Amino acid sequence: MNEIIRLNKGNYSGEVQNLKEYAGFITSKTTYVDNYNTEFHYHENPHLSFILQGGNYEHKKSQKSVKAIGDVLFYHSGELHKTIPTNETTKNLNLEIDINFLKDNFVSETELKNVVEYSLNSRLFMLKVHSELQLNDTITETAIQALLLNFVKSNRTENYKTIKWIVELTNILNDEWNINHSLSELSQRLGIHPVTISKNFNKYFGCTYGDYVRKLRIDRSLTLIKNTNHSLTEIAFLCGFADQSHFIRAFKNYTGTNPKYFQKL
Repeated sequence: MNEIIRLNKGNYSGEVQNLKEYAGFITSKTTYVDNYNTEFHYHENPHLSFILQGGNYEHKKSQKSVKAIGDVLFYHSGELHKTIPTNETTKNLNLEIDINFLKDNFVSETELKNVVEYSLNSRLFMLKVHSELQLNDTITETAIQALLLNFVKSNRTENYKTIKWIVELTNILNDEWNINHSLSELSQRLGIHPVTISKNFNKYFGCTYGDYVRKLRIDRSLTLIKNTNHSLTEIAFLCGFADQSHFIRAFKNYTGTNPKYFQKL
């Protein structure tokens, strides 16, 4: 049996680039062109990894999966896994978080894992981190700390799984994300007064109705930008925006960058 490898902070199975260490976290990119580690290993700290190009074959214990462009992965500290690139273009953006930073801010690794895996904000969050790194100024460190804590907070909403109309509304918005629904239409479909929807939306979704729908559309646009040859005008239309300018404005607001820049990452 091969020896299990411990990777100390800032180290990954691929080639590490653009490593920057701040108070409470480390950012870097990894590529897999040459000399990458294909053995099981674990990391000193928990981290998030956002696939910018290519993809990964992920092995965790007995679980195997293929991850592609746009996926955000979470790894616990000490979690055994191995990462094998699907091709030599694979590039990941990593956010490694010091365990003590999480403890000091009353965030558990499990809570962080849940928000990464179940929140629609994961990809938008990592793109905002990337945008802050590009600015690289005197407030970048504090800005990313604030982004991280706000990202976790966005998942601290009241449990709605036992409330039938909230579950139905969630399904409608996620299944019909590019359709412009009116409040009266949603009210009729749900059998709930419009005031009830408006009054309770933030409590259960962690944001306003407009923010939720726009985030959904921007999140869905990421796959179209990376994996299709559609123009930005076509993507804007497919995602339910009135025109390209509205799409670009919303994209920059929720990711900190513009669609063309993301396309080239």
